[in-house]
Amino acid sequence: MSHRILLIPILSSLICVSAYADQVRIYTTTANGTKKLEYSGIRSSRSKLSRHITLQPATTYQEMDGFGYAITYSAAYNLLKMAEADRRAFLTRTFSRTDGYGVSYVRISIGCSDFSSTEYSLCDSPGLENFRLHSDETQFVIPVLKEILAINPDLKIMAAPWTCPKWMKVKSLSERVGYDSWTSGSLNPAHYQTYADYFVRFVQAFAAEGIPIYAVTPQNEPLNRGNCASLYMPWDEEAAFVNKLAPAFAHAGITTKIYCFDHNYNYDNISSQQDYPIQFYNALDPDMDGRELVVGSAWHDYGGSVTELDDINQKAPDKEVIFTETSIGTWNDGRNLSSRLLADMKNLVYNTVTRKSKAVMVWNFMLDLNRGPNLDGGCQTCYGAVDIDQNDYHTLTYNSHYYVMAHASLAAQPGARRIGFSVTNAPADVSFVAFQNPDGSYGAIIFNQGTSSVQMSMGASAAAYARFSVPSKSIVTVVLGGLEEKDVRLGANVIPPTEQSGVYRGTIATQQLESLSQNFIDNPEQWHIAPDFFWWDDIDSSLTFLPLGGTYEVEVDKVSRTLTAVPQPGEGNNVYICGPANSVGSPFYYPGTATLPQNAIAMAETESGLFQYTLAVGQQLNDEAVDFGFYLSSDLSTPFSGKTTAEHHLVYDQTLGSSLFALGRGYSGHPDGHIYKRQNNRHLAPGSLWTAVVDLRLGLAGAPVYIREFTEPTGIDRVAADLKSEETFLYDLSGRRVQTMRHGIYIQGRKKVVK
Repeated sequence: MSHRILLIPILSSLICVSAYADQVRIYTTTANGTKKLEYSGIRSSRSKLSRHITLQPATTYQEMDGFGYAITYSAAYNLLKMAEADRRAFLTRTFSRTDGYGVSYVRISIGCSDFSSTEYSLCDSPGLENFRLHSDETQFVIPVLKEILAINPDLKIMAAPWTCPKWMKVKSLSERVGYDSWTSGSLNPAHYQTYADYFVRFVQAFAAEGIPIYAVTPQNEPLNRGNCASLYMPWDEEAAFVNKLAPAFAHAGITTKIYCFDHNYNYDNISSQQDYPIQFYNALDPDMDGRELVVGSAWHDYGGSVTELDDINQKAPDKEVIFTETSIGTWNDGRNLSSRLLADMKNLVYNTVTRKSKAVMVWNFMLDLNRGPNLDGGCQTCYGAVDIDQNDYHTLTYNSHYYVMAHASLAAQPGARRIGFSVTNAPADVSFVAFQNPDGSYGAIIFNQGTSSVQMSMGASAAAYARFSVPSKSIVTVVLGGLEEKDVRLGANVIPPTEQSGVYRGTIATQQLESLSQNFIDNPEQWHIAPDFFWWDDIDSSLTFLPLGGTYEVEVDKVSRTLTAVPQPGEGNNVYICGPANSVGSPFYYPGTATLPQNAIAMAETESGLFQYTLAVGQQLNDEAVDFGFYLSSDLSTPFSGKTTAEHHLVYDQTLGSSLFALGRGYSGHPDGHIYKRQNNRHLAPGSLWTAVVDLRLGLAGAPVYIREFTEPTGIDRVAADLKSEETFLYDLSGRRVQTMRHGIYIQGRKKVVK
């Protein structure tokens, strides 16, 4: 029997799957914020309601590529400021198809954007021999993309430049003099081939990092001269450049798609640029190599009407359209979910997807509360799809763009086909768009702009109907069929799912050292298994329960890959740990916590009156703010004191614990009954484990408390072999063979030994 305690939450299976046609998954977000991607999983019904959506899979439209966000330098900077476990859990919940919402498309810049650390290109000195990736890419964007690709290997990545290198610029094609400015200017025709080779170098450089570039546009906002990094490229100049770019890709064996334009519906009100994509297509060399790579046009909505897509689709029915950028900000009440949620779903998804758009992306994935970091001359008023508090780099505020992209991604997997449907007794204020996914499931986005809740059903045949409610002012994604969520089992107990995707919670009744079979942990090295509650057995992949027997609430989080337990109130004492903001917290959640009951951590009672809990530095314990106390109640109404006059008081036992810690008595700035570090200049190693022990075996007055360092398991294979042979070696709970026992619980063969 071995005991592996590693604290690396990574990609897991939020939905353990098997084919089951009658599975229904429902996700709901309301504009008033009472429901935010709230999940429910049900079985389908054999009866439909009077308001019914009849899916028509034989009527097909465009194939979908996906939905997503821009990973700018600023977004990557903020993400990398998060604790690693927090970031992994957040990215997993966002991008994983099995563990989250399945967001599948991102957009990046080629060189700088207005959300970079500075203005730069990837070749700031003349000559492509000087091409190199900037630190914005190597230290920020690329590491984040690699993390996302590890979660969703099918992620599509689009790239666009905000400017070419300055040495390639001229003031205009009519005035071909050098133009030493990041803002505006034109691409010198003498450098068309060089710039095409620059694109090739970019795609190859990212490919060398294991990052495939699915698509590019020749220029972001080619009619915008005013951005801090920009290049003016009207349709005739863009076509002339692409006449070099497409062959350069083809000759290099690059299959990256090329979309033209990448700008507003109204062409920035420049009369000569009306129907930009159509004029661009007509100006392309019909015989050039790589012409098949030029697949369509990309769009923003900062000006004009989405109805322009109707005109483009009518004039170029064989070309794709995708939507690549919009933003929320101070100008459109961007952080107000009640005003933005439904408007953004309608404008960004419904109005574009029903006009053949294969993809929809919004601007910055994550910004801080100061709308940055960003560059002067760029957008100073933009919000992110998610905003992070830069004071703790933990607290997240989810805005409308996050929810809209998540809802759309849940309904339409990459490769889905938009399909037809009819609605019986359709409510006037409810809109629909439907898809058939590659796994055979049907997904639909339903949004209700009315003031009354609507009950509806949906199905493609009489065999199975999804029945659901669409609250007033809400978005609902319904998925019928496809992948089924499998019950989480621990021993004889079924742990049911909660409203939070990937989180299961339920009670179990168990005995100390009972072996519990399980069906959710595939690789224990990638889970945080609460070390004071469970022991992983390598022999049969079971979990041995370590505390005293009783009833416990167990939580399985498949996104952050954590397994924890909390004793249920009953006879005897339970001891909890809690602390003020930034001190201590439940797994992967210390930043921003406070001394509140919902943040209390239950200690494991390994024998009657002996309680312990192991904390990981940087994940559950903040080295910069070690300050936590002990409580006899989950509501924190009965704290332990450090003063000997108190009825419930603790005494720090340095002989059993580390001399690094001490117990406060309310003096010299150390709160009464709280653990603190004696040596503030000594730092605890990130990821190191420290076990807090409270010994109440002799009563509540003068009870010893100590903190000891938990040593990583060693000799795992030897221990497992020893135990399998039932020899009488003695081990502590870290898996170390020991000669002398202190207070605690030990394993000898398969028997418990208590000291």
